[in-house]
Amino acid sequence: MNLSNSESTSTSTSTSIRKPRDKRMLVGGFLGMFAVISVSAIPTLRQSDLYASIWARQQDFSGDLEKTIQLSEAFAHGSGVITIFLVLLCVDINNRKRLWNVAAYVLVVGLLANVAKYFLPRLRPNSGVEITDIYSTWLPALTGIGRRSAELSFPSGHSATTVALAIALTMIYPRGKWLFATLALMAMWQRVYSGAHYPSDCLAGAGIALIIAYLWRFTPVQKLEHYQ
Repeated sequence: MNLSNSESTSTSTSTSIRKPRDKRMLVGGFLGMFAVISVSAIPTLRQSDLYASIWARQQDFSGDLEKTIQLSEAFAHGSGVITIFLVLLCVDINNRKRLWNVAAYVLVVGLLANVAKYFLPRLRPNSGVEITDIYSTWLPALTGIGRRSAELSFPSGHSATTVALAIALTMIYPRGKWLFATLALMAMWQRVYSGAHYPSDCLAGAGIALIIAYLWRFTPVQKLEHYQ
């Protein structure tokens, strides 16, 4: 009887250890695959990237919907993100260590996306330059330093930041995952709708956030296990 009990205990223990590992591999693999697809899909957009940008800017919203779309930028802008984390750090004392961890992740993603702009300069849709071909939006590589903001469209720093923020908050507050995802999508739409970015800029920003999330090793459940 003791032997069977010990065997069952060891089996249940190995199973409980295996489940988090399997979950970590599943989540990590999914995010890694989505990130690779996101980045690799950018060249295939080509002219559709330009057409989608023109279509988005032609949409006419008004009233509260317009205000909501514009306000969603706060979920992607540096000052808005800082404010969100400051409020959470003051209110949610029990999760302060986790908040500092994910805040660092969001900061790294935002910095990398903005640094990348200087290596791959690109004209924004609202740059004031007449654009008839998507290839004419790209400027010589490695010439971004010293250029004006209108020439630094790729990748979207706002999109990278908002996707990173949505991932970060979901790891701490999983019940709000759909809300965070919706806010991130709205913020990305606002960037295209306002003419600040092409869809591929936003897709690249999201890809950066997902790749760094995988490399950060907190999204594939490792940090969840640590804090449980």
